[in-house]
Amino acid sequence: MKKTLFSLLLLTTLSNVQAQNNFWTEDVWVSPDRGFLFYQENAKANPPEVPEFATVEELRAEAQRRLNVAVMEPSAENITSYLAINTVMLEKSMRFAERWKETLWANPAYDHTTLHPNANFAQVALKDEAKLNREISLKNISSQAGLVVLVQAGCSFCSMMTPVMKRLSQETGLSVLPISIKGEVLTEWPTARPDNGIVKRLMTLSGSVPTVTPAIFLVEKSGQSAQLIASGALSLEDLKERLTHVSGLKQPLNSTIQTLPRL
Repeated sequence: MKKTLFSLLLLTTLSNVQAQNNFWTEDVWVSPDRGFLFYQENAKANPPEVPEFATVEELRAEAQRRLNVAVMEPSAENITSYLAINTVMLEKSMRFAERWKETLWANPAYDHTTLHPNANFAQVALKDEAKLNREISLKNISSQAGLVVLVQAGCSFCSMMTPVMKRLSQETGLSVLPISIKGEVLTEWPTARPDNGIVKRLMTLSGSVPTVTPAIFLVEKSGQSAQLIASGALSLEDLKERLTHVSGLKQPLNSTIQTLPRL
């Protein structure tokens, strides 16, 4: 028994010595992967494979499963597994985005930027055109309707809106009728008339109850229709935009853009 153990120990020692001797004595050109004049790198494990998926739902489900596993057990293996499928999704997304752009360029009927370009010079030109169309619409409104403005004493917004309403009337020809809802004489609105029931009438026609003054109503000259378009303080441009919007007379934008006839 002792001889057997001694023999095994002797063989093991001789094997280790032989292996060490082989490392230093063997031809270095026999194994190209052996470190010689460079640091030998450990062999890298192959990245985890991602199977093919038939549907987007399957791909998302597998990605979510791998993410859940990586969150609960954030080992290098689990995180690498998720990164592998995440890379697949990113590549698919990039390919889709590229094909989307190419297809959109080839089918301009579906491209929003053909009628609403991003170029600054085009945006400036179209904005000027829209402004001109709006002025035309406002001129048309002035022949069909006017503005009734509800004001009251002690109202700072009412004072602020006095020059705005005057400017609006001068530029568009819209008549402006101020109504003092409490019958006070107002310095900023010297032509204001006392309420003779028109406030209640406006609320009935418009279906709106203003809570802030000044309240501005667009009223047909026939007196059969009214719409509350603004309350409080607004800029002149905002007022013009609201008027053209609610009047139904707004002309189409980009009317000078020419399109090809259908073949």
